[in-house]
Amino acid sequence: KARGLIMHKIDRSARNLRDCAIISELPEIGVYVHIATEPYDSRSRGGRLTADIQAVIAADYIRNLREETIKGLTGRLKQGLYPFRAPIGYRDNGRGKAKTICPVKGPLVCTALQRYASGEVSLRALQAEMAQRGLTNHGGKPLSLHGIETLLGNPFYCGLSEIARSGRPAQGIHAPLIPVRTLPRLQDIRPGLPGKT
Repeated sequence: KARGLIMHKIDRSARNLRDCAIISELPEIGVYVHIATEPYDSRSRGGRLTADIQAVIAADYIRNLREETIKGLTGRLKQGLYPFRAPIGYRDNGRGKAKTICPVKGPLVCTALQRYASGEVSLRALQAEMAQRGLTNHGGKPLSLHGIETLLGNPFYCGLSEIARSGRPAQGIHAPLIPVRTLPRLQDIRPGLPGKT
């Protein structure tokens, strides 16, 4: 049976301070903690103090890195650029360049959005219809029900770019597939009609 915990570096435990606190308590119950890349003795008071200090510094570094990453992503959004992989129906054109509509999948995505916004088709019926028409995910497989729902709720298709929890969407510089006025209709239909799920 394992008698201890081996970690590559101390910052592996600092991604979450709650986890770090749990790991720092392991020696109290007889579990030996070994850091492979740093001299650390979990059995001595000095070694544990050193590890605690390093963990707090690592946690601060990770917080700062997260903030800088969000700042960079937000800057891209303000420029109208979407800093992630192009959604289905669009193509990536390299860093610093706008996504462009895929000539094959773009029209299919547009059809899917318009069909659902009309209120005439359920999610499952739309999924089946789009599979028959040949709309696939990035891996070349038909879209799952969740994939269809993700597609319907993505403001990117209306010319907007957003990052989860970043606040309001920014105006993108990419060409929209549908008018922005269509997005509220999609969002109204999804929760509003029990027969549409």
